[in-house]
Amino acid sequence: MDRESSPDYKQLFLKLQEEKSQFTQNTTFFEFIQTCHELLSRPLQVRTPSRSTQGTLPLPRGKYCPTRLDRWEDCNIVQQKIYNSVCDHLQSDSEHPYRLFWPVTDLQGVAKSLGILHSEDELAYYEKLSVENHVRNIISELCNRSEAQQHFRLGKGVSFESHTNSFEAGVRDDPSQRPRPDRFCIHHKLDGSSDVLMTVEYKPPHKLTVENLRVGLRPMNFRDEVAQRQSIPTDKASKLQYNAEQMVGAVLVQEYHIMICEGFEYSYVTIGLAVVLLRVPLEAPDTLLYFLCEPNMEVQDDLSYRQPTTAIARILCLALMSCQSHVRDNAWRKQAKSKLHTWATSFAAIRSQIPEVELQETPSGSEYTGSDYEPSPSPLQSPTPKARTQVESGCAPSRNINHPPDSGSDSDSDSSQGAPEPRRKRNLSQVTSSPPQQSSRSGGFRQNPGDQSRQHTMQFCTQKCLLGLQQNDILDENCPNVTLHTRGRSNKHQITAPDFLRQLNQQLDTDIDQHCTPLNKSGSYGASFKITCAVYGYTVVGKGTTTHLWPQVSRETEVYRVLQRAQGSAVPVFLGPIDLNMSYFLHGAGEIRHMLLMGWGGETINSIENSPELKKQTRRSRKEINSLGVMHGDLRLDNILWNEELQRVLIIDFHRSQLNFEWKRRGVRSKKRNSGEAASEPRKSTRLAF
Repeated sequence: MDRESSPDYKQLFLKLQEEKSQFTQNTTFFEFIQTCHELLSRPLQVRTPSRSTQGTLPLPRGKYCPTRLDRWEDCNIVQQKIYNSVCDHLQSDSEHPYRLFWPVTDLQGVAKSLGILHSEDELAYYEKLSVENHVRNIISELCNRSEAQQHFRLGKGVSFESHTNSFEAGVRDDPSQRPRPDRFCIHHKLDGSSDVLMTVEYKPPHKLTVENLRVGLRPMNFRDEVAQRQSIPTDKASKLQYNAEQMVGAVLVQEYHIMICEGFEYSYVTIGLAVVLLRVPLEAPDTLLYFLCEPNMEVQDDLSYRQPTTAIARILCLALMSCQSHVRDNAWRKQAKSKLHTWATSFAAIRSQIPEVELQETPSGSEYTGSDYEPSPSPLQSPTPKARTQVESGCAPSRNINHPPDSGSDSDSDSSQGAPEPRRKRNLSQVTSSPPQQSSRSGGFRQNPGDQSRQHTMQFCTQKCLLGLQQNDILDENCPNVTLHTRGRSNKHQITAPDFLRQLNQQLDTDIDQHCTPLNKSGSYGASFKITCAVYGYTVVGKGTTTHLWPQVSRETEVYRVLQRAQGSAVPVFLGPIDLNMSYFLHGAGEIRHMLLMGWGGETINSIENSPELKKQTRRSRKEINSLGVMHGDLRLDNILWNEELQRVLIIDFHRSQLNFEWKRRGVRSKKRNSGEAASEPRKSTRLAF
C-alpha cells in the first residue's frame, strides 16, 4: 500500500481523543444550557393514563382570587437583563472559557433516568433532575463570585425543597393550612437563616394541557369572567374555552392565594412542557400578572441560547429576581386581603366535573402562534456548535446522577454552596449573653411600603431585668436597654408587667411588623419571635402559635405560675400570654394569633460542647423544676438552653408537662434524686441521660 494513502493513526487517535473530551470535560455556561435543553427538555414525552376512579374529593376551600388577570408585559425585558448579567459572570469570551458545569456524559446519564410523564410525582421528579438542581448549581457558581453574590443578594444560594420546618408537624391537620404548594424555593442567608423566595405548583401535562394554558391565559376581569361566572356555555367551542379558563383559573388562584398569604412577589406553575411565571405587583395586589413560556417552541437555533428561553434559564432568572425582592409585610397582606374576594375552588374538583370526552378535545384558538421574544441587543457568544452536533450520538458511561463532578461547586451533596455550612460547637466560655444580631425580616424601621426586610437590632433584656418588671422591683443596671426603661426618672420600672402586656398587645394589633421578628427557631407547637416594646424598650421572646394549637400551648401559662420560684434560675422569667387581633402569617406555621412572652433563655446546648459543668447545671435545673411538682415530659436538647447571664441551664417548652403536687409535698427522695427525672418519666431515646 502506498505510504501516502495509508491513514495517519496518530492524527486519528488525537481526533478521537478530542471528540471524546467534548463529552467528558466540564461544559461552559452556554454549552451547559444548550445541552440540558436538548437532552432533558426537548425529548420530553407525555402519556395520558387511563382514567382511574378517584376517591371522594375534599370540598373546595375559599381562596383569595385576583380581580384582574393581565399579561406580564415587561417579563422578557427584565429576564433578559438578569440573564445578560449571569452571562457576564459565567460565560467568558476568551480562548479559555470557564468550564464550571456538568460534562455532557453526566447529563446523558440524567436523561437516561427520565421516563415518560404520566403523573404528578413523575413531573416532580423530572423538574428536580432537569431544572431545579441545575438552577441551584448555577446560583452556587454565582455565589463563588463575590461581585455576583452581592449584586443578586444571593447569600449562600438557594435550594428547592418539598418541606419547610418542624412547626408543620404540629399544624398539618389544621384546616387553615390548605392549600399547600408542591415545592418551595429556599434562600439561604449568610447569617445561617433562610427565607422562602417563592413557591412552585406542579400540574402534569395530561391533566392541564399546554393548549388549555394558551386559551385560558388572557387579560381579563378574572373575578367576573371566571371566578363568579354563572352561565355555562352550551355550544362546543365556547364550552371547551370555558373548561380551559376554569381549570387554568383554579391553578392560578391556588398560587395567588399562597402569594398573598405569604407576601411573595413571584411564583410559577409548571406542566413540564410549559411554565407560567407569576407576579403580584406591590401597588396592585388585586392584579395577577402571568407570562407563558414554552421552551421547546421558543428555542429555534443557537442564537436562542443568548436569551432566557430554556426552562432552566427561565427559572434561574425568576429565582434571581426573587432574591432581590422583599417579602411583603403583614400590614400589606392584611390590607390586600381586605379588598379581595374569595373563590371556593380546586383544580381537582373542577376537572372532575368536566366530561371525559371534553377533556380529550382541544379548544379552538389553542395553536402556538409564535414567540414575541425580541433578539437580545447584547453581543453574547453563541454556544459551541460541536457540543450540539454530537450531543445525541452514543451514550458514554455516565456518573452517578446524584453525585455530580467535584469540580467547581456543582456538587449535589449537602456540602454544596447552596446549603448552610455546619457550625462548630463552642464551649461555655465562648457563649455570649445575647445572641448575634441578625438581618431580620421585620422589626425596627420600615424600609419601603409593604417591605418586610427590616432591621431589629435591640438586644434582649436580662432575666434579672424582667424579674424586676414582673415583681415591680428595681431595674437591672446591667440590662442593655435600661436607659429606655427608666426614661430618666428613677431606678424602678415605670410600668408593671400587666401594663407591659397591654402596651405590647396594642402595639402588635396596630402594626404587627413593628419590632416583631421571627427568630427562625420553630418547634412542633410554636415559633419564636423577638419582640420589643417601642415605648419602654423591653425586648423579650414571644412563643407564637396558631389558634388550632393554642389549647395545648396555653397550658404553659399554668405551668410557669407553678414554677414562679424557679423563674430566672431554672426557667425563663414568664410575663404572660397575649391574644392578637392582627395575625402574623409565618411560613410553615400559618396565622400566629397567640403568644407567650418571656425572657430570652439562651442558646440550645446542642450548639455547645458537652462538659461536666453543663451536665451538672442541667441536673440542677431539672431537679429544681421537679421539686416544684413539674415533670417536663419532653426534655430534649432543643428544650435545654445555656444562659450566660445566669451561668445556668434554663428549661423551656412545658406544653407536654405534667403536674405532680403529691410529689412536691413529699419532696424528692434521695433514690429518685440519684436516678434523675427518669425515675418518674418513661425513658425515651430522645431524652437526656444526665
